[in-house]
Amino acid sequence: MTPLRRYDAIVIGTGQSGPSLAVDLAKSGRQVAVVERHRFGGTCVNTGCIPTKALVASARVAHMMRRAAEYGVTTAETVRVDIKTVKARKDAIVGRATT
Repeated sequence: MTPLRRYDAIVIGTGQSGPSLAVDLAKSGRQVAVVERHRFGGTCVNTGCIPTKALVASARVAHMMRRAAEYGVTTAETVRVDIKTVKARKDAIVGRATT
């Protein structure tokens, strides 16, 4: 049987403040446990704020490119969105935020 461990603090969730709180507590000499139900970073980093902003940025660029002529800018080709590349960019941004 594994012996029970004792902690001075248990941080529940790795959203915006969880990781920095855990580090600060550990640096002060406390024994700290971090509990995360799913993926490190919480909702904002993985499925909320950050991925949404990445997708919106791509949509904004496509929108502005389609309106380029209104600004005196012409393009040789029709604007197309490669959703696989957009998703890969979003996934890379999320990946950098969770490692």
